[in-house]
Amino acid sequence: MSNLSSSPPTQRHRVLWDGDCVFCGRAARWCQGKDVDGRLELIAYQRVPSPPMTDDLRRACADALHVLCKDGTVLRAGRALLFALGELGYPRTARLFARAPMIWAVEVFYFGVARNRRFLSRFLFRGEG
Repeated sequence: MSNLSSSPPTQRHRVLWDGDCVFCGRAARWCQGKDVDGRLELIAYQRVPSPPMTDDLRRACADALHVLCKDGTVLRAGRALLFALGELGYPRTARLFARAPMIWAVEVFYFGVARNRRFLSRFLFRGEG
């Protein structure tokens, strides 16, 4: 976790995803459908203005999901995913998987999927993209 102190607080948490990735786009659409309370602002990281986008954050977003929390906290990868799930109405699941040793498994699984998302997209989401 880090903090973007130069970023003004926003009304919603910003979820930064890879707009060039079919797998990520499918996940973002699922999140939008579940976000009935409008807690999350899902935005492709390629479209985020500077600030809050920095060169370091742009490079990091190419590899993993990020959440810019309303208070300026930055979450990435599995922790970002669990935070988003908690905001989408699955707080118990998010809390359970955020505890050790479960979080370690979440991070390993997340990075396995993230590294292979383009390959997985070809088989899981044929005809999209």
